[in-house]
Amino acid sequence: MTNQSLANLNQYRTHLVFADREMTPNLAPILDERLIVQNVIIVHTASLLENAKRLKRIYKSHQIQSAMVQIEPAFEISEIVSDLKNIVLNIPIETLAINISCANKMYTLGAFKLFENTPAGIYYLLPNDQLKWIQPSNLSGFSIAENLLLGEFLHAHGIDCSQPVKLSPSQANFANGVVNAIQKIILQQNALRIYQRFSTHYARGKSIKLIRHKKKYYLNEVNQRSHLKADLLAGLMRKLHNQNLIQISEENNEIIPHPESDPWKRSFFEGGWLEYLTYRAVLEIKTEIDKIKEVAFGVKLERRNAFDEADVLFIANNQLFLVECKTGANANINLHLQRLDSLKKRLGGVSAHALLITTEMIGDNLNKANLLNVGVIDGSQLHNIKNALKDWILQELNTPSETSH
Repeated sequence: MTNQSLANLNQYRTHLVFADREMTPNLAPILDERLIVQNVIIVHTASLLENAKRLKRIYKSHQIQSAMVQIEPAFEISEIVSDLKNIVLNIPIETLAINISCANKMYTLGAFKLFENTPAGIYYLLPNDQLKWIQPSNLSGFSIAENLLLGEFLHAHGIDCSQPVKLSPSQANFANGVVNAIQKIILQQNALRIYQRFSTHYARGKSIKLIRHKKKYYLNEVNQRSHLKADLLAGLMRKLHNQNLIQISEENNEIIPHPESDPWKRSFFEGGWLEYLTYRAVLEIKTEIDKIKEVAFGVKLERRNAFDEADVLFIANNQLFLVECKTGANANINLHLQRLDSLKKRLGGVSAHALLITTEMIGDNLNKANLLNVGVIDGSQLHNIKNALKDWILQELNTPSETSH
């Protein structure tokens, strides 16, 4: 952007926005420091009062003054023009920019009728986070800075409190050791089925033993069906024992893991490992894709005393990316696809992105996932989860969202 372009931008110190259920188009441009926004007028109807209040709180946290102006829904252009004219009556027109990203068609037409061919600026935000100036014609568009933080993004979409998991050093050591072993021994050798049988029993404190018979290991009983790559499970147990992550006893051709007293560790073996594996993979990808900002996992969400949880969340291109991780027979794929579709819209609006990672096979549910625009990484891809995740993220970043002006 040239110095002259910056100078032209800087004349617009007051911006007028139209409150909407979609929040990002009214936040990302205002918070871009190149625009040097000092004041914002938030125009809203009674039904969007809460959305306007959330915008005002976030502007205030960035030291931007704002005022809310409630209007009655109007269906005549002349009424809309009159309302807008009164709202900006005392504002020098050459210092005013109108963000029509969230205006409906009538208010867009009204804004054009009132401000077209005046010194006021008119702009909107494209789905790919490009700011497009309609007026003045000599201002070129530019890519908005990735300036939204995860916490304030969630707050903008109605979440009163969000709290990600913070692992202690000992928990992080345990998590990394277990996930490294599962990746190397279980995922690379396609042994998820036997691992899940073990982890379900282990998490619930049920008795487990690996029995060696004719140079093969069996889980709990000696028969062909119970084998299922149990030799790999024996290798996993020994590796974790050697790292002091679990304790086992070996005697009379049997390997017996000791019961785990820590409920967090038991839960990690059953399903937490996939969540942490995903979180760690996204952190690695973050070093390769600079658009990815804050990454969090196990995020507890509270909204008006209603509680929910998101497995992995991150912001990229000022848009929310939501990843849900499900293991074993509990992975009701159809149900989770429906929940993900609902959750991504509640947490991030129609520009949000959602992905289901499951140890199961997607099978016939792929059509449902495509219909809901929810990505899927299934058990057949977990051995190379980082590449699968990176491909999905890049695809989502390069694909226009559902909305455009």
